[in-house]
Amino acid sequence: MNRKLYQKGISIVEVVIASAIISLAMISITNVYGNFLTLSLANTEKVQAVFLLDEGVEAIKIMRNYSWASVASSTESTNYYLTWENSRWISTTTPNTIDGKFIRTFTVADVYRDPITLNIVNSGGVLNNDSKVINFDISWNHKGSISSKQISFFIFNLYE
Repeated sequence: MNRKLYQKGISIVEVVIASAIISLAMISITNVYGNFLTLSLANTEKVQAVFLLDEGVEAIKIMRNYSWASVASSTESTNYYLTWENSRWISTTTPNTIDGKFIRTFTVADVYRDPITLNIVNSGGVLNNDSKVINFDISWNHKGSISSKQISFFIFNLYE
């Protein structure tokens, strides 16, 4: 009869083992959560950079719609920056920082076309004054190193 009484209770060893298992599980969950939080914060900067690149593409399109000359008169290989002035986008050579973190630059390059097929070519061809290549770059400081994203696209004189 005494033997049955001892078998019904929980021993201290079982309590210690169960506590250790629960503690390890909680520590693992906390570490995983911390890693997810770190990755999420790093990803936030990348998402902001992509949105700023997209905004830059749209700003160039708006500038083109307002006046092709505002895009076409840009000096090739010069770094330009976008700024919002008098209710419209303009390009400037004065550097500016977005949200105290991001630097968005763009360059304008000429486009050359094959005279027969009118296809865009990398070398040779005839200068096309109604087409330009826009190269956007956005960079920011991330934990002591520079991160960046780029995009390139063609823009055409549609309205003049």
